[in-house]
Amino acid sequence: MSLVAINLQPTGEETHHSASVELDGARYTLTAYTNAIDEAWYLDIESADGAAVVRGLGLAVGMDLLFPYRYLDLPPGPLFVHDQGLEGSDPDLAAFADGRAAIFYLEVTS
Repeated sequence: MSLVAINLQPTGEETHHSASVELDGARYTLTAYTNAIDEAWYLDIESADGAAVVRGLGLAVGMDLLFPYRYLDLPPGPLFVHDQGLEGSDPDLAAFADGRAAIFYLEVTS
């Protein structure tokens, strides 16, 4: 097992940030974006060929974000928001830029 840091930590005033990542041997594009109305972060996941796998996944602390979607073509490990100073709350608009939140994936294959 290996812990993978997902480089989706936008800086400053960015409202969208994408990264191409390899998770358990498969390539995905992850795009994190904000919704200013509810002051929250969301995530879109696309396969390597650009096909949408999951859209509008709310980023919340304390859960495997992929669990409800295990029937889809997703990597088998958990994807989660790590609380680095959120004090148990979900990430607000500044949480990634100021280092209070980070996204990680736990690989289950080697």
